[in-house]
Amino acid sequence: MSTGNFNPLGNAAAGSGFEVYPEALRAATDDIFAARDKVVKFGNDDLSQMVLRDDDVGMLGVRANVVRAFNDALGGIRDKTGKGAVQLGRFAEALDKAADYYETQDEEDFKRLRDQEKGLN
Repeated sequence: MSTGNFNPLGNAAAGSGFEVYPEALRAATDDIFAARDKVVKFGNDDLSQMVLRDDDVGMLGVRANVVRAFNDALGGIRDKTGKGAVQLGRFAEALDKAADYYETQDEEDFKRLRDQEKGLN
């Protein structure tokens, strides 16, 4: 799917009633960064304490490789939480850039309206 000449304003300029509030994007950005931090804490702190040892599972557990399977599974979960945290961070950064874009548009619109008003008076 090609984005071509993507206009993030879409039909808003044509009066579709759709509006973007940069402050709402900034608030969402903060929430996403907070979610990322919780995912990082879960992966680094909470999961790191969950480790099995041979003493934890008994002789049958050792023979069945329960310890290795459990610890490998936790390692996979930690990897996925790390990757998820990176994606959340990227998403929050993209929202922040969108907020910057719309703030710039708002400033340009304000200047244009101010200049028009000066011309009318």
